[in-house]
Amino acid sequence: MNGNRATTWVEGTSADLVADALALGVKASPRMVTSWVEDGMLANPEPRKTSAYGSDPRIFSPEQRELFTRLLEARERSPLGRIPQRSLIRVVLYLWLIDDTIVLTPQARRAWRTHARATGQTTAVRRSQNVRAIVEQLAHPSATLKQRRAAQLVLEEGERTGRIDIDRLTAVLTELYSPWPVQPGMPRIERALPGPFGPVSVQHHIAMWKARQQTIRRLRHEEIDETELERVRAVYRPMWADYQARRPAMATIGDGEFAAYFAEPDTMEGRANEAVDAFVGTLAGELGLIEAASHAAETARLRLAR
Repeated sequence: MNGNRATTWVEGTSADLVADALALGVKASPRMVTSWVEDGMLANPEPRKTSAYGSDPRIFSPEQRELFTRLLEARERSPLGRIPQRSLIRVVLYLWLIDDTIVLTPQARRAWRTHARATGQTTAVRRSQNVRAIVEQLAHPSATLKQRRAAQLVLEEGERTGRIDIDRLTAVLTELYSPWPVQPGMPRIERALPGPFGPVSVQHHIAMWKARQQTIRRLRHEEIDETELERVRAVYRPMWADYQARRPAMATIGDGEFAAYFAEPDTMEGRANEAVDAFVGTLAGELGLIEAASHAAETARLRLAR
């Protein structure tokens, strides 16, 4: 966030932040600053007592004052008009993931809540488009229109309600993934798609979807305390650094068949999105949610096979 700048940032009050925004030609108000604090876009300002009879307005650190300005600048220069706040919150979280001085964990916890609340909130049309893309990615070429439609309806329901019926999802995705009739007395033939780290079964997709959804729910309700967030961040950082170091070589796996999978984003927003998603996956694993979801998905597969 520092960059090359002539400005020497100093601490400031809410009124100072509003003045900074107005200097950029951006409409702002003390209420806007308060809203950014509530959402985790900014840290809580610190009290400043200067006399025996009262205190001056609370102040934001120089780092937070700069963060406010840089986020406004990023929002205003977006070619889309304005970057939505759900994108800016990922930048805040990205800073928490890579640095210990700009965004501190109490602020990050609120930012994770805001991020989780925005996850999945989209229009019915966009949700349908996203689910249709997933269906086409998982569907075997011989999957029928009926099988594709059944999978799409169940996935859309899960996205809309935030609840996953493992048995029902297993049934429709297995039909989509391996759309062959079961022969009497014979086990179902189930395929696995090739992946950069080995064959990927439909149970893997189901388990990861459920585990990530449970993680997002916990973040949404602030059920993960600051100590746990910091512990998992300490696990995440070396893992992510190792992945970044090995990324170019991994792009050559299978003669480059999976190069797109390892392509590195070329924008700050893209890097932030990728890092935040990776942390959610690490958090799901550290909380034991992936293991539990994998067991549930396998149990559902066995029930379906009876």
